[in-house]
Amino acid sequence: MVFSPAGGLSVLLFMAVVIGVCMMFIGAVGVVSERLEFSVNREVLKVTLLVILWLGLGATLAYTKQLSRHPYPTALAYFFVVVLISFWVAFSSYGNRLALGLSLSALVLFQGFRFPMELIVFQWAEQGTMPYTMTWTGYNFDIVAGILALVVAPIANSSKALVWMFNIVGIVLAINAVYVGVMSSPLPFAWDIEPRLVLLYHMPYYLVMPVCVGAAIAGHVILTKALLYKV
Repeated sequence: MVFSPAGGLSVLLFMAVVIGVCMMFIGAVGVVSERLEFSVNREVLKVTLLVILWLGLGATLAYTKQLSRHPYPTALAYFFVVVLISFWVAFSSYGNRLALGLSLSALVLFQGFRFPMELIVFQWAEQGTMPYTMTWTGYNFDIVAGILALVVAPIANSSKALVWMFNIVGIVLAINAVYVGVMSSPLPFAWDIEPRLVLLYHMPYYLVMPVCVGAAIAGHVILTKALLYKV
C-alpha cells in the first residue's frame, strides 16, 4: 500500500496534540492525587511509566511493520486492545480518582483536543495522507465534539443536564469515527476507497489510535462516572 507522508508542520502540530493529551492525563493524575491525599510524586511517576509503555507498544508494532504485514487480523486485534485498555484505564483506580477529583468542566474541556485533531486530519486528507471519509467532508463529524467541548466546558459545573447531552453526543460521534476508521482501512470488509487509512502502520501517525482514540473513549467513560458520582 502506497503511503504519502504529511507535511512537516502538520506532523509537528499533531505531535503537540499528542503530547498535550498525555500531559493533561498525567497532570490530572497529579492534581487528583494531591486532592485525595495520595503521594503525588509516586502516582505521577507510575502513570508516566504506564504511558511510556503503552506508547512503546504501538511504536514497536509500527516500527517492525507487524501490523502492515498482517493487517487482518493483527491490526484489528490491536484496535480491540486499544478499546479494552481505554475502558480498563477508565474503570481503574486512576479513572475513579479522576471522576471524583476533577470538576465536570475539566472533564468536558479535556475532550476539546478533538477540535485541533480534526483540523489536522483534514489537512492530511488534503495532502493525500488519508481518505476524505475521515473528515467532515466525508462521514466523520468528530470535530463537532471538540467544538462542543470548548463551548460547554465553561458552564459545565452549573448544568449536569447540558453535560449529559454533550457526553451522549460525544460518545455517538466517537463511535461513528471508529466505525468510519475501520471501514476506511485496508481490512477485507472495508469500503473500496483510495487512499486507504493506514496511519496505524507508520510512525508517528500510529499515535492517533492509542492516544487520540483511546483518550476520547476513556474520557467519556470517566465523564459518565463523574456525572453519576456527583449529586
